[in-house]
Amino acid sequence: MTQSSRRFFLRDKTESDHTELDQLIGPLTSEPAYRRYLKSLTAFRMGAEQAVSMVKWPESLSGWAPVSLTVMMQADLKDLQETHTLLPAFSPPASIPALLGVLYVLEGSSLGARFLARQVAALGYTQDFGARHLAIQTASPDNWQHFLRLLDTASEWDAEAAADAAHSLFRYAIAAVRHTDSLTETPHG
Repeated sequence: MTQSSRRFFLRDKTESDHTELDQLIGPLTSEPAYRRYLKSLTAFRMGAEQAVSMVKWPESLSGWAPVSLTVMMQADLKDLQETHTLLPAFSPPASIPALLGVLYVLEGSSLGARFLARQVAALGYTQDFGARHLAIQTASPDNWQHFLRLLDTASEWDAEAAADAAHSLFRYAIAAVRHTDSLTETPHG
Protein backbone atom coordinates (compact mmCIF):
# COMPACT_ATOMS: atom_id res chain seq x y z
CA MET A 1 0.00 0.00 0.00
CA THR A 2 1.44 3.36 -0.95
CA GLN A 3 1.49 6.04 1.68
CA SER A 4 -0.84 8.37 -0.23
CA SER A 5 -3.53 5.71 -0.28
CA ARG A 6 -3.85 5.40 3.52
CA ARG A 7 -6.58 8.01 3.80
CA PHE A 8 -8.55 6.44 0.96
CA PHE A 9 -8.07 2.96 2.38
CA LEU A 10 -9.55 4.13 5.69
CA ARG A 11 -12.33 5.99 3.90
CA ASP A 12 -13.24 2.90 1.88
CA LYS A 13 -13.09 0.60 4.91
CA THR A 14 -15.38 2.85 6.96
CA GLU A 15 -17.69 4.08 4.22
CA SER A 16 -20.70 2.02 5.31
CA ASP A 17 -20.23 3.09 8.95
CA HIS A 18 -19.94 6.74 7.92
CA THR A 19 -23.03 6.49 5.73
CA GLU A 20 -25.00 4.81 8.52
CA LEU A 21 -24.02 7.53 11.01
CA ASP A 22 -24.88 10.33 8.58
CA GLN A 23 -28.27 8.76 7.83
CA LEU A 24 -28.98 8.15 11.50
CA ILE A 25 -28.23 11.78 12.38
CA GLY A 26 -30.03 13.20 9.35
CA PRO A 27 -30.24 16.89 8.51
CA LEU A 28 -30.01 19.38 11.37
CA THR A 29 -32.88 21.52 10.14
CA SER A 30 -34.95 21.62 13.32
CA GLU A 31 -34.19 22.42 16.93
CA PRO A 32 -35.05 18.87 18.15
CA ALA A 33 -32.74 17.38 15.50
CA TYR A 34 -29.89 19.64 16.59
CA ARG A 35 -30.45 18.93 20.29
CA ARG A 36 -30.40 15.18 19.57
CA TYR A 37 -27.20 15.53 17.55
CA LEU A 38 -25.52 17.66 20.20
CA LYS A 39 -26.41 15.36 23.11
CA SER A 40 -25.31 12.28 21.18
CA LEU A 41 -22.13 13.66 19.72
CA THR A 42 -21.03 15.23 23.00
CA ALA A 43 -21.21 11.81 24.66
CA PHE A 44 -19.33 10.27 21.73
CA ARG A 45 -16.68 12.98 21.64
CA MET A 46 -16.14 12.90 25.41
CA GLY A 47 -15.53 9.15 25.33
CA ALA A 48 -13.27 9.29 22.29
CA GLU A 49 -11.24 12.26 23.50
CA GLN A 50 -10.84 10.66 26.93
CA ALA A 51 -9.53 7.47 25.29
CA VAL A 52 -7.05 9.43 23.14
CA SER A 53 -5.84 11.38 26.17
CA MET A 54 -4.86 8.11 27.86
CA VAL A 55 -2.43 7.15 25.07
CA LYS A 56 1.29 7.85 25.33
CA TRP A 57 1.64 10.34 22.49
CA PRO A 58 3.99 8.98 19.81
CA GLU A 59 7.01 10.97 18.70
CA SER A 60 5.75 10.76 15.11
CA LEU A 61 2.81 13.01 16.09
CA SER A 62 4.77 15.53 18.14
CA GLY A 63 3.97 19.11 17.23
CA TRP A 64 0.41 18.21 16.25
CA ALA A 65 -2.74 17.62 18.31
CA PRO A 66 -6.29 16.72 17.40
CA VAL A 67 -8.92 19.42 17.80
CA SER A 68 -10.58 18.96 21.18
CA LEU A 69 -14.30 19.70 21.21
CA THR A 70 -15.49 18.40 24.58
CA VAL A 71 -15.36 21.72 26.47
CA MET A 72 -17.09 23.65 23.69
CA MET A 73 -19.73 20.95 23.25
CA GLN A 74 -20.48 21.07 26.96
CA ALA A 75 -20.83 24.88 26.71
CA ASP A 76 -23.19 24.42 23.76
CA LEU A 77 -25.29 21.98 25.80
CA LYS A 78 -25.39 24.47 28.66
CA ASP A 79 -26.66 27.15 26.26
CA LEU A 80 -29.50 24.82 25.30
CA GLN A 81 -30.07 23.71 28.91
CA GLU A 82 -29.39 20.12 27.89
CA THR A 83 -27.11 17.38 29.17
CA HIS A 84 -25.26 14.70 27.25
CA THR A 85 -26.06 11.05 27.54
CA LEU A 86 -23.64 8.77 29.35
CA LEU A 87 -21.86 6.03 27.45
CA PRO A 88 -19.51 3.26 28.50
CA ALA A 89 -15.87 4.25 28.11
CA PHE A 90 -14.21 3.86 24.73
CA SER A 91 -11.03 1.80 24.97
CA PRO A 92 -7.81 3.71 24.34
CA PRO A 93 -6.12 2.75 21.06
CA ALA A 94 -3.61 -0.04 21.75
CA SER A 95 -1.09 0.86 19.04
CA ILE A 96 0.04 3.76 16.89
CA PRO A 97 -1.86 2.42 13.84
CA ALA A 98 -5.01 2.12 15.98
CA LEU A 99 -4.48 5.67 17.24
CA LEU A 100 -4.18 6.85 13.63
CA GLY A 101 -7.47 5.15 12.80
CA VAL A 102 -9.21 6.85 15.73
CA LEU A 103 -7.70 10.22 14.84
CA TYR A 104 -8.81 9.75 11.22
CA VAL A 105 -12.42 9.62 12.42
CA LEU A 106 -12.12 12.46 14.93
CA GLU A 107 -10.27 14.84 12.60
CA GLY A 108 -12.30 13.81 9.57
CA SER A 109 -15.44 15.09 11.26
CA SER A 110 -14.17 18.61 10.62
CA LEU A 111 -14.87 18.11 6.91
CA GLY A 112 -18.62 18.07 7.51
CA ALA A 113 -18.56 20.78 10.17
CA ARG A 114 -18.90 23.65 7.67
CA PHE A 115 -22.05 22.12 6.24
CA LEU A 116 -23.48 21.51 9.72
CA ALA A 117 -22.56 25.04 10.83
CA ARG A 118 -24.59 26.47 7.94
CA GLN A 119 -27.55 24.26 8.81
CA VAL A 120 -27.62 25.22 12.48
CA ALA A 121 -26.94 28.92 11.81
CA ALA A 122 -30.38 28.94 10.19
CA LEU A 123 -31.71 27.81 13.59
CA GLY A 124 -29.92 30.65 15.37
CA TYR A 125 -26.94 28.65 16.71
CA THR A 126 -23.59 30.33 16.20
CA GLN A 127 -20.02 30.46 17.46
CA ASP A 128 -21.32 32.52 20.38
CA PHE A 129 -24.34 30.42 21.31
CA GLY A 130 -25.08 26.74 20.89
CA ALA A 131 -22.61 25.91 18.10
CA ARG A 132 -19.22 26.83 19.50
CA HIS A 133 -17.86 23.37 18.75
CA LEU A 134 -18.64 23.74 15.05
CA ALA A 135 -16.87 27.11 14.99
CA ILE A 136 -13.79 25.47 16.55
CA GLN A 137 -13.85 22.68 13.96
CA THR A 138 -14.17 25.03 11.02
CA ALA A 139 -11.57 27.49 12.34
CA SER A 140 -8.60 25.22 11.68
CA PRO A 141 -8.94 23.42 8.33
CA ASP A 142 -5.16 23.06 8.19
CA ASN A 143 -5.28 20.61 11.11
CA TRP A 144 -6.87 17.97 8.84
CA GLN A 145 -4.23 18.48 6.15
CA HIS A 146 -1.46 18.31 8.75
CA PHE A 147 -2.94 15.07 10.09
CA LEU A 148 -3.09 13.57 6.59
CA ARG A 149 0.62 14.31 6.09
CA LEU A 150 1.36 12.56 9.41
CA LEU A 151 -0.87 9.64 8.44
CA ASP A 152 0.91 9.30 5.09
CA THR A 153 4.37 9.35 6.64
CA ALA A 154 3.78 7.28 9.80
CA SER A 155 6.51 4.67 9.95
CA GLU A 156 4.46 2.37 12.16
CA TRP A 157 1.52 1.41 9.95
CA ASP A 158 -0.85 -1.52 10.01
CA ALA A 159 -3.75 -0.83 7.66
CA GLU A 160 -6.11 -3.37 9.20
CA ALA A 161 -5.42 -2.22 12.79
CA ALA A 162 -6.09 1.38 11.75
CA ALA A 163 -9.27 0.42 9.91
CA ASP A 164 -10.51 -1.71 12.83
CA ALA A 165 -10.00 1.21 15.23
CA ALA A 166 -11.75 3.64 12.88
CA HIS A 167 -14.63 1.18 12.48
CA SER A 168 -14.89 0.79 16.27
CA LEU A 169 -15.05 4.54 16.77
CA PHE A 170 -17.77 4.94 14.14
CA ARG A 171 -19.75 2.17 15.89
CA TYR A 172 -19.27 4.06 19.17
CA ALA A 173 -20.72 7.21 17.55
CA ILE A 174 -23.66 5.24 16.17
CA ALA A 175 -24.24 3.74 19.63
CA ALA A 176 -24.23 7.25 21.11
CA VAL A 177 -27.03 8.38 18.79
CA ARG A 178 -29.06 5.22 19.38
CA HIS A 179 -28.58 5.55 23.15
CA THR A 180 -29.81 9.16 23.07
CA ASP A 181 -32.81 8.04 21.02
CA SER A 182 -33.60 5.26 23.49
CA LEU A 183 -33.71 7.77 26.33
CA THR A 184 -36.19 10.02 24.53
CA GLU A 185 -38.53 7.38 23.15
CA THR A 186 -41.97 7.35 24.66
CA PRO A 187 -43.81 4.08 25.16
CA HIS A 188 -46.65 3.47 22.75
CA GLY A 189 -49.77 2.02 24.03
